Amino acid sequence: MKKKIFVTGAAGFVGSHLVPMLMNAGFEVTVLVRSKKEKKVLPSKVAVVVADLAKRGSWQKELKSHDVLVHLAAEISSKDPNMFEKNNVVATKNLIKAAQKAKIKKIILFSSAAVTSIRKDLYAQTKEIQEKIVIGSKINYLILRPSMIYGPGDNKNIGWLINIIKKLPIIPLPGGGHFGRQPIFIDDISRIVLKLIYGNYANKIFEIHGYEYIPLSKMVKVIVKKSHKSKIIFPIPLFFLNWTFWLGEKLLPNPKFTQDQIKSLISGEKFSGDKWWKIFDIIPTSFEAGVEKMISQK
Repeated sequence: MKKKIFVTGAAGFVGSHLVPMLMNAGFEVTVLVRSKKEKKVLPSKVAVVVADLAKRGSWQKELKSHDVLVHLAAEISSKDPNMFEKNNVVATKNLIKAAQKAKIKKIILFSSAAVTSIRKDLYAQTKEIQEKIVIGSKINYLILRPSMIYGPGDNKNIGWLINIIKKLPIIPLPGGGHFGRQPIFIDDISRIVLKLIYGNYANKIFEIHGYEYIPLSKMVKVIVKKSHKSKIIFPIPLFFLNWTFWLGEKLLPNPKFTQDQIKSLISGEKFSGDKWWKIFDIIPTSFEAGVEKMISQK
């Protein structure tokens, strides 16, 4: 009998990759999205529930007969501080109550590396609360704390950087680009989820970071190389970066980055994490290969 998987936040970047992979693996998948228009990014044959997790309703009965719950839905950035409490805390409480009634066997929660980082904004705080709610559910839980996830369809992080580099003839490199990140390719983390579903893992937290630490300078050079474009790259003081995103946060209705995210980025923070490539027997996608896939699919 096929395992049935229920996925929240399925129309997001991770969900749009994970759901097709789950279906190709032979699982019956039900997804929960916030609006009907989000259906277009998902496979046509997937079962869709349209609902707001922060509001109790008939959607809670839809979890019945499912084996695994994958919780992706989250508020990542918002000018309204109440949205973090609503969509990360209240929504998760409602979801867990529904999962308990439905006798879900396993919960896979996508948390964030922000929980253990120097970043202490409302996103990080509410994701930590979200973890505690899941841990206290008495349901078999598996929590992933990924760092920056990238891949085709990413319009923030690496995807945003690719778009900027394509548009600009001259590339400013804040602080010389010495700070960086440990990006993990979307297919790699989706394969980890498959391993967690198939395996007998129980009540564990996995720190999932990229196989390698990539300074911003290397990110830019790789993107320029894979784009087959000639660009001039030059260093600028860090305060220009801070000022630019401070201004964007003040003027834009939905800025892609917040000041807390930028502070976390330029800190150059490195995570030790779990050696997931050994634990789950997965060959990590190199940053060069990941960027090449992103550029080729644009």
